[in-house]
Formats: sequence, C-alpha cells, structure tokens
Amino acid sequence: MKVGVIGSKSSCEVVKKSIKEIDSSVEVASYEEEQVNRSDRLIEECEQECDAVLFTGCAIESFVGRNYHFTRPHVSVEKSVISIAGAFLQMQKSNIELDAFSIDIVEKQVIEDLLDAFDILARNIYSCPFQAGVEEEQYVEWHMKLLDEGKINVALTSLRWVYKTLQEKGYHAIYLPPTRAKVRVALEKLKNECALQEAEYAQAAVEIFQLTDYKSREENYYSSMLAKADIEKEIIKYTEGIQGAIFASGRREYIVFSNSGAVQEEFNQRKLLNLQKKVQEEKKISLNVGIGTGGTMNDAEMNARRALDFSLKNAKQEIFWIDAGQTQHGPLGKEIQLEYQLISSDPKLQKISEKTGLSTTSILKIIAIADVRKSYIFDAHQLAECLGITVRSARRIMNKIMEAGYGKVYAKKTEAAGGRPKALVEILFKI
Repeated sequence: MKVGVIGSKSSCEVVKKSIKEIDSSVEVASYEEEQVNRSDRLIEECEQECDAVLFTGCAIESFVGRNYHFTRPHVSVEKSVISIAGAFLQMQKSNIELDAFSIDIVEKQVIEDLLDAFDILARNIYSCPFQAGVEEEQYVEWHMKLLDEGKINVALTSLRWVYKTLQEKGYHAIYLPPTRAKVRVALEKLKNECALQEAEYAQAAVEIFQLTDYKSREENYYSSMLAKADIEKEIIKYTEGIQGAIFASGRREYIVFSNSGAVQEEFNQRKLLNLQKKVQEEKKISLNVGIGTGGTMNDAEMNARRALDFSLKNAKQEIFWIDAGQTQHGPLGKEIQLEYQLISSDPKLQKISEKTGLSTTSILKIIAIADVRKSYIFDAHQLAECLGITVRSARRIMNKIMEAGYGKVYAKKTEAAGGRPKALVEILFKI
C-alpha cells in the first residue's frame, strides 16, 4: 500500500515519520505545499502515483475536495488535545498565561476538554473552528486583530502558513502539529476505506437505460433518429466516464456493464441524473434507468432489470438501485431516499403478509416510508403518493391492513370545502 501525504513540509515530515513507526510496510510519498489554497495542484499527481491520500489537516482536504473529484480513498489527520497540550507547555516555559489565547481549526469540544483537564478558567480564549471556504489570510487577520487589541497573549494555529506569516510579522504564535496518535487513527481509517473500495470494485454492476416514450415519436422518423443518436452519444460519454462497456439491447434500450464502486460514487450518480434531466429537457424523451449490483454480471443484470421495472411501474422518470443484498435504494437524487429489503425471511413479516394479502416487498416499503416520515399515520392520498399507486388502490390496501388487525382509524379529517371526511389510519406494523 502506498500512501500520498499532502500538506506543509514540516507536517508531512511528522506524518511520514509517524506512519513508518506505526506500520513500516506502508510506503509513503510526500507532496508538499505550504499554503492550503495552492494544495489542489498536487492531488492529481498524488492519486496517479499512490493507492490512497492522507491530508495533514481537514482544511487542506476540504479545499482540495471543493475543486477536485477524488478517485482514491482519502482522509485527514485531525488535531488532538496532545497538540494543544504541547502548546501549553511552550507557553508555560515562556511565562505566558494560559487563559488568553486564540486558536483556529480545532473543534470547540476539544478545547473545552483540555481546559477542564488543566483546570484553566477561560478568561480571554477565542476559538475559530474550521469553516469551509475561509482563506488562510482571514485566519491571519483574525489572530492579528485579537493580538493588536491586547485581548490575547499568543495565537495557536493548525495552519503552517498562518504560523509562518504571523511569525514574520513579529507576532507571537505557536504551531499545532499533527500527532502520532491521530496519524494512527487516520491510517486505520484509510486502510478500511481502501478495503471497502476494493470490495466494492470487485462487485459487478449493470445499468439499464430505456427510452420509455420513444415509440410515440416515430411519426417524424428522421427527427426521431437524430434525437436518438444524440442521446446515444450522451450515454456513451457517461459510460466512458465510469470505464464501463455499453451494448444496445433493441431499439430503445442500452445496457452498461461496469463495477459497483463506480456506480455508487456520488459524483457519477450526479452525472447520471444530469444526463437523464438533459434528455428530458432537450429531447422531450423520458429516460428511465435501473441499476443493479451483484457478485456476478448475471445477478447484477437481474437486479438492474427489477430496479428498472420498479421505476417504470411508478410511471416517473426516477432511478432506483438494487444491491447484492437485495436492498432497494432510491429514488436517487431525492432529498429523502428509501432503503428496504426486497426479500425477507422474517417470520413476523411473513405472518403480516399472510394476514393482509400484501407482498413482503409492499410491507417493507410501507415501513421504510413510515420511518422516513417518522409517522405511521396515513390517509389514502398520502399512502397512494408514497407507493406510487392510485388512491383507490391505496384505500383497498388500508382496508386489508385494518381487517387483518394491523391498522386502526386514528382520526377523521374534514376538509374546509366539505365533502366526505378522510380517514387517518395508523398502520401497526411492528417488525
């Protein structure tokens, strides 16, 4: 395993030395940059040469992540109480009071725990936790202002460039370096991330794309053919991005073969959603997609077909994914996504299925929806919307549930405009 360490020279040296002491079998390469907002120039080379990336601090990881799509596992070394304790010892040696200082990046809870351990009564302690998008110059100005106003005696910083800049300007500052304890934690996390990615990329993945309303547009043969050709180009571009292979299956369907790790990446899922949206908006053609993963290509394709069928049944342009464990995820891209087992041997579930006549899949979906809503109380319209069925079908389901003893009328709601009161039913599925 080869780990690339990105950060300032002194921080990289500390991290590299710590890794060698913790696990000498890990090969380490340093990619040094003193300033956070220039560190993104190193990431591409680092990922090409290494198996994983270790940032010397969360600020660097956050900045690089805003400007680059990671392809390798990556973590950052967090600051610990040991770093601050070391700074306190330096302050004591210099006869500096411990109750008046500024500190950046470190989380408030860490500072409070250390103050409690040292029995320090906070007089003038100013904390500025990490905030994405804040430039290093702003941290320098923040520390300088507090020092100039005489509110603090010294500035504690996790940023090497901030420390050097304050020193050069004649201000008293102490740098908080990475510690071996936190490097150990980060390295273990990185090894786990690598193992997980390796397992994910070993699984097969299949995505099935279907132009669901292409037939109805065949009255204009040539324009339909041109639109279809443009859509095919977009699907091919997406397939190249995930290093997959594409095959046409009939006139309206395309099958993409790749690996599980690629299709699960949030970046690639966003690309897929953008492709679907582009086809709908520009070509006025619906593109439904089903994703499946599994131990073999055959298993993955079967899961993808079931996911596509679910999307088509809902009559919505949505994307669902069924994984190797038969758990369905989706719709992708929505703020609330459901996850529920499609197959279950739970005897309680089987009993509910027998009594209500509902499939175990329908029961699991109702439970998943209720958990997301944090309420098991539905009216027929709400249940219909959640399950993607008609209101009449939802009423039949609710009646079956109540007849089997798994539901009860919670209340009756009367609309302001009048009409028949709506029954609110509490579903009593307790698995």
